[in-house]
Amino acid sequence: MTEAAAGEITDEFDLYYTPGELDGFVSDADEDRYLVTVNVDLTGEEPVLDGVTVEPLQPSEVEKLGFSSYPWGQPVDHSITRRGSKKGSSLSTAVRYCRECFETWANANGKEPAVGRVADEHSDGWIIHDLQTLGERNDLDGEIERYLEANFPSEDSPKVVATVAVKLDTGSLSNPPEESPDNNGYYYPGQLPILNEGMAARKLHKLATKNADKPSKGEGTCMVTGEQGEVFGTVDDPLDFFTIQHSEKFAELKPQRAWHSHPVSSQAALLLQSGKSLVKDCSRTRDGLRVYALPYVVDCGSKKAGWLYDAIENADATTIPNVQESAEKNNEEFAEELRFYVIGVRNDSGDINVLHEVPNAGIYWPRKVADAHLEVLEGSTFDSVAGFRQPPEDDWRHVGEQTTRDGMLRAITDGSYARDTLAYPDADDPTTTDPREWLVAAMLTGEAIPADKLLSQYVDRIASDTDASEGTFPTYLVLTQFAQFEALARAGLLDAPEDRPELEATSRTTMDQTTDDPLAPDESLPHPNDLAPDGDVKHHHARKYRLERFLKERSAIQNNQERRGAFLFGVLVGQLADHQSRERDMNRTLRDQHPADRMTSDRVQRVHSDLTQRSGVYASEVGTSGQLFPETERLLMDAFADAPPKSWTLPVDDLRFFYALGLTYGADARNQAFQLMDELGVLNDE
Repeated sequence: MTEAAAGEITDEFDLYYTPGELDGFVSDADEDRYLVTVNVDLTGEEPVLDGVTVEPLQPSEVEKLGFSSYPWGQPVDHSITRRGSKKGSSLSTAVRYCRECFETWANANGKEPAVGRVADEHSDGWIIHDLQTLGERNDLDGEIERYLEANFPSEDSPKVVATVAVKLDTGSLSNPPEESPDNNGYYYPGQLPILNEGMAARKLHKLATKNADKPSKGEGTCMVTGEQGEVFGTVDDPLDFFTIQHSEKFAELKPQRAWHSHPVSSQAALLLQSGKSLVKDCSRTRDGLRVYALPYVVDCGSKKAGWLYDAIENADATTIPNVQESAEKNNEEFAEELRFYVIGVRNDSGDINVLHEVPNAGIYWPRKVADAHLEVLEGSTFDSVAGFRQPPEDDWRHVGEQTTRDGMLRAITDGSYARDTLAYPDADDPTTTDPREWLVAAMLTGEAIPADKLLSQYVDRIASDTDASEGTFPTYLVLTQFAQFEALARAGLLDAPEDRPELEATSRTTMDQTTDDPLAPDESLPHPNDLAPDGDVKHHHARKYRLERFLKERSAIQNNQERRGAFLFGVLVGQLADHQSRERDMNRTLRDQHPADRMTSDRVQRVHSDLTQRSGVYASEVGTSGQLFPETERLLMDAFADAPPKSWTLPVDDLRFFYALGLTYGADARNQAFQLMDELGVLNDE
């Protein structure tokens, strides 16, 4: 699609060219990108080096260069036109590029036998032989450098493309160029059939000999086209999965017989290699993981291929939602057929590890999760009536810009939505143990997400981000995790164990809602009489109303006594810790003494009496009889009466996450209660 975008492929060498690989070397107004051309005059008895020009590489010149790329890091390209370093080149490096056009590519040093055979066997091969003659000269470097010194912007280390232009008598050629020269009588390589013949021979030779001592080719059936003919075994594929260096792909086979396991015809190989730049454009790297999202349609013809190309070309970035959105805006028929092949690959250790592979992803499930997440952010989970205070967009430390639909779609498809909430990969073996990729794959395909596995990942991440010695607790992380947990439940992706089905329940969907129930969820503020019968609302009334309503709106907490006890225990610890920090100026609070990753049912049982005692002491210090937070302690005692901690069977990760959620709720319960009173108009100076 990339190489054919400008028109039909008609010339026999078109499949060999890879002009797209020069995109980063074409001159822009403010960038140093140059074409270094060594002019060679072949009209006399001996070849003459007729100067070296340095000019900005214009887009109109690319086609004439006949460029055919070889993988980065290799010494020369398939074509005599040579691409330099992405980071720029010095004068001496540019000189070397020019010399290699003659010495290496033209086979002056005997290292390119395929080009040498063309020179020996083709009737116009004398042109390559003349170039070899220049490559054998000992003073070639010095002469090229003298020409270059005056014009080369050496201090700027520009990006360069080196090539050769040839002046000759076309009447002496058996296969003359079809067009006239437009460079003072000189032809570029792409305009001369003999140099294209050498390029094609070199490229075909590499298809059979890459990393192999002997050619790997034979008669067989192409695994791509299904056609019978000559096939090659060391062909690169765009993802670099199949190379003879990967012994598991060619078990018990010698490199020269790789064509038995991986037979690819020359035409298919050329198309695969030409597609590398397009495939790269459809990928991005995150944390060492390269993620490909390759758009496709079933039964793709030239018309649909054009749709694909336009969608990728017009998208702001090659991500699933942007390509999909571009398709929907321009062609509804195409959008209906559009699918994505998504694959996450780690190859930073030298080995290739596929962490997830989704061959038939659409935009449906990412959109469903994105919309569900936004519903959670806009609902009762984050409001003053019952829920958490929602941080401003810029303060979502672990969410970034996930407060818009576009931002959410990007986060889900590029992996940050999972990366920002789940456990970090194993530091000793990050290549194969990244725990976040399974969630990415599940959200792309609609695969069920085990609730227990998700909670385990949450707790591990909370432990990593907690530093009790410094008094830090990852509040925003827990809020993000809970929002994600509720969103996945709303999207219908959460899969709860049979003994705890309430984990799948979403807020505001499982309650008996009646108009006369003051706790019935709605979008309006409650009446002050709902908080206090006489309308004289005190702070403890607001705290009590908020906590009871939060519980009732969430069956996952309300309908499991053990989980409700863990959450309320966390709320009490959070409230007491907030009081310790605010009123007693304590650096190490109860929250630091009882971190979430160490909480167990035995510890809950053991610590509870200490909390009750402290609450009474703190209440007396502020002139209050009884307990400091009676509404929380009453609900906690009711939960413990129904399910004493010593008898709990709740899995530890379930307990720890909802305890951490309680810590987060309790830490801000005071401020949120004041906020509700203010919105109700019942907050006064007293």
